[in-house]
Amino acid sequence: MADNNAMRLDQPVTCPQQDRYGFRYIAAQLAQSVRAIGREGSAVIGIEGAWGSGKTSLLNLLRAELDKQNEENTFVLSISPWLEGSGTSLVESLLIPVAGIIAAEEERRLSPDEQESLKKNKALTRTARTIMDYTRVTARHLSPLAQVAAMIPGMPDASGALDALAENRWLKEKKITAAELRNQIADKIIGLDLSFIILLDDLDRLEPAQAVEVVRLVKSVADFPRFRYVLCYDKAVLSQAIKRGLGVDDGELYLQKIVQISFSLPRPESFDLRREFLSGVVGLYETVNGDVPDEEVKKELKWVTDIYGASLKTPREVHLALNNLRFRYSGIRDYVYLPDLCFLLLLRTTNPGLYDWTEEYLTERAIVESGEGSVSEEQQKILAKNLVECLSRFRTSEAKSVTSLRHWMPGISGHGANIHNLFTQTDDEEKEMMTANRRLGSTAYWRYYFAFSSPQNVLPPAYFNELFRQSSHPEEYTTMTQELLSKINSNGVSSFTWFQHILSQLTWPMINERTAAECSGLLAFFFNEGDEIYARYRRRNRWFSRYDLDVNRVANRFLKRMLDIDRAKAMETLLSLTLEGTAFVWISHYIRDLLWKNGLAGNRADPEREHVLKDDELNSVRCRFRERLNDDELKSLLEREDELGGFVWAWHDIAGPEPVISWVDRQSGSDKAFLMLLLGLRSHIISSETGHCRVLRISDIAHLFGGENILLRRLKLIESENNFPDLVKEVRGAIELSNSF
Repeated sequence: MADNNAMRLDQPVTCPQQDRYGFRYIAAQLAQSVRAIGREGSAVIGIEGAWGSGKTSLLNLLRAELDKQNEENTFVLSISPWLEGSGTSLVESLLIPVAGIIAAEEERRLSPDEQESLKKNKALTRTARTIMDYTRVTARHLSPLAQVAAMIPGMPDASGALDALAENRWLKEKKITAAELRNQIADKIIGLDLSFIILLDDLDRLEPAQAVEVVRLVKSVADFPRFRYVLCYDKAVLSQAIKRGLGVDDGELYLQKIVQISFSLPRPESFDLRREFLSGVVGLYETVNGDVPDEEVKKELKWVTDIYGASLKTPREVHLALNNLRFRYSGIRDYVYLPDLCFLLLLRTTNPGLYDWTEEYLTERAIVESGEGSVSEEQQKILAKNLVECLSRFRTSEAKSVTSLRHWMPGISGHGANIHNLFTQTDDEEKEMMTANRRLGSTAYWRYYFAFSSPQNVLPPAYFNELFRQSSHPEEYTTMTQELLSKINSNGVSSFTWFQHILSQLTWPMINERTAAECSGLLAFFFNEGDEIYARYRRRNRWFSRYDLDVNRVANRFLKRMLDIDRAKAMETLLSLTLEGTAFVWISHYIRDLLWKNGLAGNRADPEREHVLKDDELNSVRCRFRERLNDDELKSLLEREDELGGFVWAWHDIAGPEPVISWVDRQSGSDKAFLMLLLGLRSHIISSETGHCRVLRISDIAHLFGGENILLRRLKLIESENNFPDLVKEVRGAIELSNSF
């Protein structure tokens, strides 16, 4: 059985079983119409359609229908001048097979003695010889005579006859004109009661001179009785070629003189094109992953197909998009989200300008997000203008909408076709989601979508086997820890570190094959080294955010696997790590994320099927974490300014506001401590104009200090006494900056 997911590199349909757009029904009706002209009739029929609309497929199916009808003494010939190349003239391509057919018919009607004589003398029948002469007279580009003879099917070695034809000696002797030869051939076709149906394909691919040759063939050289021509072409393209080749004013009007009956190939319904694309994508997913896509992926695939697949105009475009997808997906599946890759490759096929714009925008956004630079207002205006132009090329209002686009492209604000801003800030939760799902908008994964194949920063399977082996042996825990932390360095290929690559490879399929002991060892690594991981990344980039890494999602996979194997044992391990793990800031963030996932904190709960822990289990973890906090551990936070704000809000969600407010009150006794606390509670944001910055939103933190009035009054008092002026200035600057966003 043929593989439906194998790439068909622009191959047309060759049999009815391959037809996905109903061309076989059109072919059947068209075959009846061609036959209705009658064996004795002549006509030139034109099948018109844009490139990629399925003309060749229809012609192949028409040929099958005509062969099936098996009209007596009717011969169907398929000719593609574009495939013949420059070595063979179009006249030769048509007349040589005709000569072979007539020769066979004449020989069949000869007496046995005549057949034997013809064979003995290695000669051509008279009509075949006439056609040979006519071919050499009318073909503007002559092939060597021996080569021409060899093209006749079943022709014997006719070297003797060819010698006689050398230099048209026979013609000179007979003094016969081309017109007379043509009449002789026409009479013989009628006399033998033959009929021909000539299928000419790919005429819209011809150079102007070749297009003129087609016109000459159909209307002059081979305008024989009982010849029915079916021509396939793009009307606009062929008309232009005729205009240039003949130097006429109106190529389309001239074409009308050639084609007596024209038939426009119906464009497939947009629904059919989208259906075929979606079916191909789902089939590809199943082939590559060995499983069916889940409901969320199916929903996203249908959504992107409905919006951007609506711009697919021809079956060829569907094949191009699917072939590009098949060529890329299997090599980079662990680095991309399939619906996003479909979005990108649909753009590449139907709106190349927007595809290029997308790569440019994401490149600039990566610079902004990394803090390495910013995009000027003038650059943003140019990008916005180009985006509007690209979106206008879509046909549907939904595809033209910025609202639709920003689902795949973060940082774009606007409504409908109006763009308000580019490079707007993305909240931390959305960043985490994009990184966790390897979305196109993830700063960690976006470059993979534009890679030709999987990146070079790939560790072999043996590396991960050894990593899991070490994790299951407590005596090798230190070695494993040192190895993983040492991977927080450049891989020499991309901006990714080897540690990020390791995280990207720790997918559920890989983890689902591991033992509880293997998963427990690596989960312990995060509970003990999570703070050190983030500290090392901050030393590489001071604006690093914990959402830039997929640590929590990987930890969830390890925990889920442990729960699946032995839930009671897994909970015992989790509670122990919560109490004894040394990375208490990372632990606080991890517990907070679990609370949000279950809806026990925040306002954006995940579906219940995505919960890692049950509510009662999670509440026991929450209580265990509250027990571990002590003044010494909390006091160390004052020296870790970059982590203070994040921890305070995690603690706030875990324990409630009261203990946090009490701690803030105890720690802010001195003016310096008060100011340092304010600076530690600043939020990190990214501005397209100023890049990374830290702002202090008084409305968010005021309740921790007794209210906004109390906080601002104390700040004003410190300022009036000129205490710690540098710190006060920094606090005031952060407050003023927050008013700009």
